[in-house]
Amino acid sequence: MTDKSPVPMPLRTRLAIYGSGLFADGATNVVIPLWALSLNPSPLAFGIVIGARALLPFLFSIHGGVLMDRLGARQVMLFVAVIGMIVPLLFPLVPLIWVAGILNLILGFTSTMNWVGAQTLVGQVMRGDPSLTWKVSFCNRFGHFSSPIVAGAMWDIYGPWGGFGVTFVWAGLFMTAAFLLPRGKGGTSAPGAARRFRLMDLLPRLDDYTRTFALLGIPLVAIAITGSVLNIAVGAIQGSFFIAYMKDIGLTGTLIGVIFAVLNFSGLAGTAGVTPLARRTGDVWLLNATVVGAIAAITITPLLGAFIPLMLVTLVRGFMQGVSQPLMIMIPSGAVPAGSQGAVVGLRISLNRLVQTILPPVMGGVVGLVGLEASFYWIAGLLLVLSGILWAWFRPPRSSADG
Repeated sequence: MTDKSPVPMPLRTRLAIYGSGLFADGATNVVIPLWALSLNPSPLAFGIVIGARALLPFLFSIHGGVLMDRLGARQVMLFVAVIGMIVPLLFPLVPLIWVAGILNLILGFTSTMNWVGAQTLVGQVMRGDPSLTWKVSFCNRFGHFSSPIVAGAMWDIYGPWGGFGVTFVWAGLFMTAAFLLPRGKGGTSAPGAARRFRLMDLLPRLDDYTRTFALLGIPLVAIAITGSVLNIAVGAIQGSFFIAYMKDIGLTGTLIGVIFAVLNFSGLAGTAGVTPLARRTGDVWLLNATVVGAIAAITITPLLGAFIPLMLVTLVRGFMQGVSQPLMIMIPSGAVPAGSQGAVVGLRISLNRLVQTILPPVMGGVVGLVGLEASFYWIAGLLLVLSGILWAWFRPPRSSADG
């Protein structure tokens, strides 16, 4: 059984960890789809560009998580933060749809590693303690709440340079937070200093992947990752064809930004309320219930062809996702040893990104066959059925304390 007691931390370290969650992603889920749509792509090309964001994280999230266990999260976070500051400024310079796909490939990796680092720090330093874990998730949700409003408004006022300028600033603030972390594994001065980075560390190792996938043999890890994969499928839809649907019915960049701000504002409420809710229902049961609810909320999108109904259902969906996010961090974090915190985060995010890579192009193909509105029933409806089958089949415990 792992030790879940939190380690005392200086205020600077605590604020740096919260900042890494807050600035992990600068509204790229809004700006890049708007940029891609401005290039008038086919539905399939649009799906490929959006799906490209998840390809490198799928391939290398496990490796990145293992590196954070081995070298310390701070070193890896600083390395990817530099790349994350450069790439957003390249989009407007080359207005070609295939270039957007390549750049999104890179930016998807850097933003994912930012969030892997923040979650790894939660496991390494906070040991999955709920009272601290939800604060990091809350900060991440607040960043996703505020950045779409700013980026959407800047897009409408200044065009692509305004929108991508927000992502540049967010990347710079993330780099500042990572820099403020003390040197050492887990972003603390103890226990143990982080090993110096070597060029060979960039190469993935087969045994690292083998040991990491073996973590799926732990039931609570498997349950949490299954819920995470289904939940991220909802995110893949709302970050691609949900935006295309809103643009198709005539919503402006600012209104789309407001929709995503509402998504993350309600997510703040869900994250803040996760501890008392989990205490009443059990954390595993709550994770599964909120994932199913989020899938149902995205499935009915075509029935809500106006701004207010879309905002209201987004409010509900955001609350569900806000509740589930810290649970996805806490449940597996408490089930694995300290030396595997980065690995289990990398495993979960790698499988998440596999779904995000595949789903947008698949949905793009479905849109070409049945139309945009019907595609929500086919894809999201299938996810809803699948989640019900998995829940009935595995019959997960109500709480991780029972697992």
